[in-house]
Amino acid sequence: MPVSRIQIIRRILKISFQKPVCMTVSVLLAVISSLAYFIPYLAVYRLLRALLLSPAGLSGAAALQCGLTAFCGAALNVLTYFASLMLSHIAAFQTSYDLKIRLAGKLVRLPLGFQIEQGTGKSFQLMGAGIDKIQSFIAHKLPDMVASVVYPVTLVALILSIDWRFGLAMAFGIALAYVFHYLSMGRGGAKRMMELYYGALDDMENAAVECVRGITVLKAFGRSVGAYQKLQNAIGAYTDMVIPYTRNWEKYMPWFFALIGNAYLFLIPVALWTAPGADAWPEFAVRFLFNLILAPSMASVIPKIGRIMEEFMRVYTEVERLDETMTTPDMPQQEAECAAETPVLRFENVSFSYTGDDKVPALSGISFTAEPGRVTAIVGASGSGKSTIVSLIARFWDVDSGRISIGGRDIRQMPQETLMHYVGFVLQNDRLFSQSIRENIRFGDKAASDDEVMQAAKAANCHTFISQLPDGYDTVYGAAGTHLSSGQCQRIALARAILKNAPIIVLDEATASQDAENEVWIQEAISRLTQNKTVILIAHRLNAVRNADQILVMEKGTIQERGRHEELLQADGIYAKLWNAYRKTQVWHMHREKEETAI
Repeated sequence: MPVSRIQIIRRILKISFQKPVCMTVSVLLAVISSLAYFIPYLAVYRLLRALLLSPAGLSGAAALQCGLTAFCGAALNVLTYFASLMLSHIAAFQTSYDLKIRLAGKLVRLPLGFQIEQGTGKSFQLMGAGIDKIQSFIAHKLPDMVASVVYPVTLVALILSIDWRFGLAMAFGIALAYVFHYLSMGRGGAKRMMELYYGALDDMENAAVECVRGITVLKAFGRSVGAYQKLQNAIGAYTDMVIPYTRNWEKYMPWFFALIGNAYLFLIPVALWTAPGADAWPEFAVRFLFNLILAPSMASVIPKIGRIMEEFMRVYTEVERLDETMTTPDMPQQEAECAAETPVLRFENVSFSYTGDDKVPALSGISFTAEPGRVTAIVGASGSGKSTIVSLIARFWDVDSGRISIGGRDIRQMPQETLMHYVGFVLQNDRLFSQSIRENIRFGDKAASDDEVMQAAKAANCHTFISQLPDGYDTVYGAAGTHLSSGQCQRIALARAILKNAPIIVLDEATASQDAENEVWIQEAISRLTQNKTVILIAHRLNAVRNADQILVMEKGTIQERGRHEELLQADGIYAKLWNAYRKTQVWHMHREKEETAI
């Protein structure tokens, strides 16, 4: 349904007045400033009347009084406008802070699928540039918006009160100018143009973010950025949108500014047509000269109104995107505490589809039980559904049917904090944050002491290399001159998980892509981490699952086989084929090493 300008203005004002005291006073000061703007003009009108109509002419005292009135009016205009801006800036900064905090909290509560569908570039743009535009509008444009209403109303009232014929002449000039302004926006108007513009810009930013993230691959294969088709298409779509609008704008907007800047030209024909006889000429001359003096103010006032309305369209696009995100349903959360009796993880006939289409399931009819002190390994080819199981345990998504429970409690009935208390994750590429190593480890337990952090680091076999960093545990990850290998980062992530001490541990390719030495250190840390825990192990390297208490073999989103290593080999099914293929790669590597040694 199309949105009217009145609705747009109401929505933006609702956000702008989240700090009502500051904004109300700011608006009142902007009104006073706008009215004070015309005090010097009234002083000039009085001066003209004294010069042309007073028999005694202009006295020095009257001239001084007019000058002081004009100066005081100009000073009042500047001071109240400055005070209005100060208050609007204070309100804008506070509102921006509140919006970013609320948006960050909302993004955390949304299903992970929202981010995947929308793209990280759009969320990044909204959190940064989007809210910054709202902040800038409140700080700068809102006082100007008040002025854009008060100025023309006061201006028209002045002109009509002095001579209605001159008022109609300038009104005709303004109306003609706005015809060209409307034509410059194209058929869809400003709102439609802004929607197209920001839509194309968002697509281009999303594609650019993906391109930057994949730049190492592009360089490694000697490919140019032009080979990245999505970015190329997004830039093309943005260009196709912007260039026609720019050409349309440059065709009509010069006429708009020319007519507004020379509004006094519309007064001359009216003056020639309505000029009176000699007796009434002085009074007519006063009115005509005053309007000639007042007309140039149109050049600063009227274009400002146009810019304010365009800014409304731009800001409304961001407000619309903000509302869309804020009104997206949260991942359902249970408010009341719902503790599990035991750390037994159970999948009961779980089915799930990323698209919501039952015809394209990612998982179908998954059932298994993982118990304390036992390791449940999940193996299978890429795309078989292993990582989807991990995502469902973390409630990045909710199941379409079936149930996932911990200690008999459905995880959908647990508050997110409670669920995360029971489950700890160690992923293939666990992320470290740009803060100290100590705080990265303490992320597992915010209440942990420095000694507890150090003990966790020792258990994860990372205390030694942390101690050798420039500032030890206080070294900021990612700081200049500080470099950590992927294996070292993984051990810090393990220290985080050890500190958390969750009763259920999910290991998703925790040793993948590691060299032999790091793998030994990591395996030792994992052994300490998983003692007496319920363990879910996702692995491509099948030697890591040989000692698992049960192995689930996934294929096309279903469990095709289950059992211990020896049982599955004897069954001579999918697992046996995977194992034989894995052994062949190991033998191939051994032969290669022997050949290289011989050479």
